[in-house]
Amino acid sequence: MSVLTRLSLKYRILIGLLTAAIAAAGIISTAQLKQELMPSMEIPQGFVTATLDGASPDVMVSEVTEPIENALRAVSEVQSVTSTTSEGFAQIVVAWSFDADKSQVEADLRAAVESTEATRPDSSTAELMTFSLDALPVLTLGASSDADTAALSKTLTDTVVPALSQVDGVQNVQVSGAREERVEISLRQADVDALKIDTSMIEPTLTAAGLVLPAGDVTGGSGEISVQVGSQLDTLDALRALPFTTEDSTVLLSQFADVDLKEVPATSISRVNGAETLTLSITKATDASTVSVAHGVTEKLAEITPTLPSNVVFTEIENQAPYIEQSIHDLSVEGGLGLIFAVLVIFLFLASFRSTIVAAISIPMSLLITMVGLNLGEYSLNILTLGALTIAVGRVVDDSIVVIENIKRRQGSGALTIEGIVGSVGQVAGAITASTLTTVAVFLPIAFVGDIVGQLFRPFAVTVSIALIASLVVALTIVPVFAYWMLRRPSKPMKRERFIRARAAQAAWAARQEDSAERRWVRQAEKLEAKNAKREQRGKSLLPVPASASGVVHASGDGEEGSPYDGLQRAFVPILDATLRHPRRTIAAALALLLLTGVGATALRSDFLGSMGDETILVEQKLAQGTTIEQSLASAEKLEAVLSTKDSVETFVSSIGASGASAFGGGGGDTSITVIPVEGEDAEAVANGLRADFGGLSDVGEVTVTTAASSALASDVQLAIQGNDADALNQAATQLSDAVKDLPGVTAVTNDLSTGGNVVVVDVDRSKAAGFGYTQATVGQAVSAALTGTPLGSVRLEGVDRDIVIAPTQGPVALDQLALMQLPVTAVQQQRAIQDATDAFADEQEAKAEEQQAEAVEQMQETVNDAVEARDTVSSQLSELQTQLASLQSAPLTPTVPDAGSGMTPEQAAQAERDAQIAALTDAITQAESGIEQANAGVDAAVKAQEDMAAQTLEAEETQARQEGLADTQATPIRLGDIAAVREEATPSAITRNDGARQVTVSITPAEGQLGTVTQSVYAATDGLALPAGVTFVVGGASADQNESFEQLGMAMLLAIVLVFLIMVATFRSLMQPLILLVSVPFAATGAVALLLLTDTPLGLPSLIGLLMLIGIVVTNAIVLIDLINHIRERGASVHDAIVHGTRLRLRPILMTAAATIFALVPMSLGLTGGGVFISKPLAIVVIGGLISSTLLTLVLVPVLYSSVERRADRRAAKRAARADKKSEAAARKKALAASPAAS
Repeated sequence: MSVLTRLSLKYRILIGLLTAAIAAAGIISTAQLKQELMPSMEIPQGFVTATLDGASPDVMVSEVTEPIENALRAVSEVQSVTSTTSEGFAQIVVAWSFDADKSQVEADLRAAVESTEATRPDSSTAELMTFSLDALPVLTLGASSDADTAALSKTLTDTVVPALSQVDGVQNVQVSGAREERVEISLRQADVDALKIDTSMIEPTLTAAGLVLPAGDVTGGSGEISVQVGSQLDTLDALRALPFTTEDSTVLLSQFADVDLKEVPATSISRVNGAETLTLSITKATDASTVSVAHGVTEKLAEITPTLPSNVVFTEIENQAPYIEQSIHDLSVEGGLGLIFAVLVIFLFLASFRSTIVAAISIPMSLLITMVGLNLGEYSLNILTLGALTIAVGRVVDDSIVVIENIKRRQGSGALTIEGIVGSVGQVAGAITASTLTTVAVFLPIAFVGDIVGQLFRPFAVTVSIALIASLVVALTIVPVFAYWMLRRPSKPMKRERFIRARAAQAAWAARQEDSAERRWVRQAEKLEAKNAKREQRGKSLLPVPASASGVVHASGDGEEGSPYDGLQRAFVPILDATLRHPRRTIAAALALLLLTGVGATALRSDFLGSMGDETILVEQKLAQGTTIEQSLASAEKLEAVLSTKDSVETFVSSIGASGASAFGGGGGDTSITVIPVEGEDAEAVANGLRADFGGLSDVGEVTVTTAASSALASDVQLAIQGNDADALNQAATQLSDAVKDLPGVTAVTNDLSTGGNVVVVDVDRSKAAGFGYTQATVGQAVSAALTGTPLGSVRLEGVDRDIVIAPTQGPVALDQLALMQLPVTAVQQQRAIQDATDAFADEQEAKAEEQQAEAVEQMQETVNDAVEARDTVSSQLSELQTQLASLQSAPLTPTVPDAGSGMTPEQAAQAERDAQIAALTDAITQAESGIEQANAGVDAAVKAQEDMAAQTLEAEETQARQEGLADTQATPIRLGDIAAVREEATPSAITRNDGARQVTVSITPAEGQLGTVTQSVYAATDGLALPAGVTFVVGGASADQNESFEQLGMAMLLAIVLVFLIMVATFRSLMQPLILLVSVPFAATGAVALLLLTDTPLGLPSLIGLLMLIGIVVTNAIVLIDLINHIRERGASVHDAIVHGTRLRLRPILMTAAATIFALVPMSLGLTGGGVFISKPLAIVVIGGLISSTLLTLVLVPVLYSSVERRADRRAAKRAARADKKSEAAARKKALAASPAAS
């Protein structure tokens, strides 16, 4: 290390320039650092929000919550899954380890949620979200104006949000609280029926009509031009003109439905100071500064507000920037005061203005280097890092104090030379390096501490480590250079009169010490003589009597031990001398003090993180289940009326909602009011006044008032009760609440038992429903559509996304009318109706066919009869002809007179006449027979044609009728009561589950600083309590977090001690001396515990971090002390003389460094400004108390232990030397004896 100092002195001009450059870089880095309240933390938790409209909590658990829980628990990194399920809504919280890869876990969780889509109802939704502190709004504003909320919302969305989004560092600007509008399609059922509209086609038609599809490119004058087909539905008129195809024609949506833009029924209301407002929430980018973003937004609002219409007024609801700025300012003031106190302490000890300046230069330089490191490491300036810088103010000067004190002391009255500086620095370089590394090493285990403790205090550890390493570099480089520049001239010699007085005082003190030593020697000699007389009588060996008194160890020699005693040394050396004379008494007293420390530690109050000092008041109002939003508003207005009359209240923000409200109740009206007191008002006093005022109101439900300080850091002890029987859980929760509510230190006992309410249960008969084509899901959808409407997606109208719903088909329905509600006709019903109609028509046609067949048979019989009659007539005529022919043929010929000129005889003439008659009869008979045959064939053909025509006519009529029946037949709707039982039942408003089991949590709020006491009392009060069968509980909450964090920090302390021991072993090349140095560690707890008790400060995480720091701080003084003692011994001094000289020479720097650190922390320990007090104050108290006790014990106990160990080592060495001498003498005598005979 002396090489570094020598190089710095050789290139001191360069060191000066580098110092200026580092200072400038530090100032620039300080300005560039983000300003935050707390370090950026990633919370290893995810939130799954799931919905299923109209589902009761029990149905919601079985159909939605449980499948999602099972899928989430299957992810390997998941540690716990907790859910809270209410009507139609579930929130599932999944936690994983801090060490897991957040991105991978999120991807696995998202895949797990998506895998449940197949098992969940189709209408259910589930979405995974993760949480980060950066996602919290840095600024929340309430906006109001003379216009209605719709116009105000448009103004904010169109003007304010774009303007604020342009502010540097703004991630998102969200407007909430506006009354949303949606597109409602109200079907006119008469027109739907008349036009034969299929309502199931409305949604796909809307979707298809709004699609805009790319269709490639075409070549134009300017090159290729993209082609898109279609246009979006962006107006109500476009929706109304949407065409639908029916059987007969194409109709427009407006022909069978009304399309209007209507307000969505409100489920929550946001109000500021009693007036309904809209809320603007501004979140920042991850790498942006909270303070810069808040200021940028405020400035932009001041710029644009005068240009907004309708007198828009913005009210600040929440702003992190003022609290952050105040905390940083307060801690900076405390750090500045600490710096001044530290410099004053250095000046008082060194009594030199120049030396003080040289030593104190390490403070700003170390802090500025730390700022550069924080900026490069992308850390922010928050109450943890700033608290670390404030604490480091006193510690970073320690190395420089040791260096400058050694330089001044070795300089004496001569001129300061480079070699003198190098020698002085080299003498202490190893010691200050080891002491700094031990302090830095204690923070290394923080890297292995998980959970919230590691994320909170890791930046703290990094900040302190950078500052300490920077202080070491400054002490070895910059301080020697500035010492050469400012301290080269020798000190003015002491005036003769003052020199004579000092020498006289020294001589007088030495004489007093010699006289005291002589008197002690006389008393000791008398006691020893008396003991020896008794021992002589008993025949025992006599005890040695000192030959002379051991007086003061005089300053002698040319080294450091030759420097005269100063006043501080003369006051301390007698105390040291007394402890060295009585080592056993000293060690016994130290052990007794350590035992007393352990006893005192049991009386300490304990806490987790303590109160952040937030002055916000939270008012929670719970109303009965089934409370409507209007009733919730009326009840909340009573509380707001009280708040508006309070002069101590500056602003109050109300969030009014009817959680889980439905058409038949089941919801509960919950109102949350955030109250911001006037600056300077005590939040707890204001809260007490509000409790009294609210207690006198009626019909306001259950009202609780808490301060944000008591609720933000989860300080409650929680009893997590698990079981599967709801009644048993309720009974156990009551038992446990009664058992702990009167315990000392308990301020409040609450539980999350839901009061329950009524729900209308539609118990579907699955068999009956299936017979009509329904399932339980389709019945639920039908009831939901009738009561709340049917969502159809969304449409972008005039640049705003709007939901589209088919309006409810039923108005407000009374419970006794629900069972009479008609259900939509299913395909099964429609098919069955058509089949029934077809069957009826077939029966009718069959009857008609039979009647027609009878008529046809009768007509056919008549025709046959007529044909037979005609045939009989022709047959009779044929018979007559045949008879005539036979008669004619058999009749004798009668001669006739032939015609003249015929040339025939009368006989021939008669024969010819007969032949002619026979031929005529024969022809007539032939024609008659032919006529009969033709008549029969005609009759047969006519009958056949008639029969065929009748059959064809009947078939055509039957087919036409059947087709007409299929098109026109409509099924008759059934009522809900036909397939389901409708009844009202009691149900819990919410169901909480933890890792699959139902759970109720009893929360016990302890008084400030009573977390440990209350936890022990809770264990005692609940031990052996007889709970219902199947019910178990565990103690958790802040007490479990505290136990886990304390265990982790305890392990970190053990690891820190091991690291410190290894560093000291490397420094001293010894095992025993580092063990001696570690003795100062437990005694640091003595002062820490004493000061915690004296100030009534609870033991929490900040206190344990202070104890961790002490492990490294307290051994630094012991290292510097032992290092010098070893150097003096190496020059030949005895153990006693080396201890006395080493202790007196290191007395001033040890007291100086301790006092500088202590007084630098005094402002912080007093909490003068209040900034970051919940962390900095207990930490400073622990360090101050531990440093006081460890410093005093280091100066007393370490020399005693060193003396005991080294004297024992010297005695063992002397015995070994004596044994070696005896062996040498024996060997010499043996050799002499062996040589004597040979000589003779």
